[in-house]
Amino acid sequence: MSKQKTHIIIGIDIGSRKTRLVIAEHTYLSHLGKKSFPKILQTLEIETAGVFRGDIVDEKEVMDTLWSIIQMIEKSLKNQIRHIIISLNASGISSAWGHSSILNTNLTGEIDPTLITRIEEEAKKNVGITKNKKHIHTIPIKYKIDQNEIQGSPINMLGKKIEGKLLFISSPISYIDKLENIFSQLNLDIDDMVVGPFAECNMLLNKKERIAGVALINFGHSTTSLLVYENNNPIILSVLPCGSNDITNDIALGFQVSLEEAEDIKCGKSALNLSKRKLEEIVEARIADICEKINIELQKIARKELLPGGVVLTGGGSAFLGIEALFKHNLKLPIKFSNEELFKKTNKQLHNTNYAKALGLTYFASIINEEYKTTKILKTFFSKIIVFFKKIIP
Repeated sequence: MSKQKTHIIIGIDIGSRKTRLVIAEHTYLSHLGKKSFPKILQTLEIETAGVFRGDIVDEKEVMDTLWSIIQMIEKSLKNQIRHIIISLNASGISSAWGHSSILNTNLTGEIDPTLITRIEEEAKKNVGITKNKKHIHTIPIKYKIDQNEIQGSPINMLGKKIEGKLLFISSPISYIDKLENIFSQLNLDIDDMVVGPFAECNMLLNKKERIAGVALINFGHSTTSLLVYENNNPIILSVLPCGSNDITNDIALGFQVSLEEAEDIKCGKSALNLSKRKLEEIVEARIADICEKINIELQKIARKELLPGGVVLTGGGSAFLGIEALFKHNLKLPIKFSNEELFKKTNKQLHNTNYAKALGLTYFASIINEEYKTTKILKTFFSKIIVFFKKIIP
């Protein structure tokens, strides 16, 4: 009889307005050497305090937010072992391409892991990440052996010259330091930290879209993230300091009302008799500005208006009436929402895309087996390099 071992994985998504948590049960099937389909045990959300534009502006308030949501699940989990994965969402998270090539000095001509590590290190030097940023993920995109492109990993293959093309993801270092300090004070052991859009895309994009070329845009409260896939590889990632809250601010200024009234107007809940045309102009102007920023990012990879898979739109701001048409007009790309994809990928367990990021985080836990280490030091994982995303995303 084959052995099974069940672990509880907790994904925590700290957003600018809401902090969401998903508890998923993953079972390791030893006879297959892999995890089974996860069972969603619980979803939770609470108001976030101390976060603006995705960045931490008040550590004490963020600490209180996290402590509150952790306390909510303590009774249900009791003494069960759990593994926590956290999303990184700060504006300023960005990507850069790196290239390198080295000669294989092994006498056998075999390519071993140390050579791949050297390629990554050399490519990282060529990127030149700024002093105010910290490298967090390395994603190998393409390898060549003796000028011939190969599929997958080159380890154990034979060749004299190895070339690598890699995508490096970096985050503002102050944001990382604040998170590290918060979790240290909470005495919480964190298994890993993953950039939010990567966790989300695992749940919201299908393989056909990722191959054709698609943009996943999360239009959130005060940030907008952009992740573009092509040929099943990520080619750019950016988190921009703008979101649906900017529309609220514009409405407050335009109609000289309070922020609370402006939010109700934006959500169609206000009873005030206002000029519909003026409201449309305010919203259109702000969306045009945000889409211009997105198009600047797309132009960097020569994909402006050139993504056959179009845009998959998600995030709290995507729920507002008319947003789909405005994004379509400004980006000149087909727009769709991702509820059905999430519903299908979760085996009908979840349809609210607001939880896609927190759930997606649980898929990034290391392969769970009998030797899985349950206590990990946070700073160890800040230096960890996440590789081979293709193995994670089906």
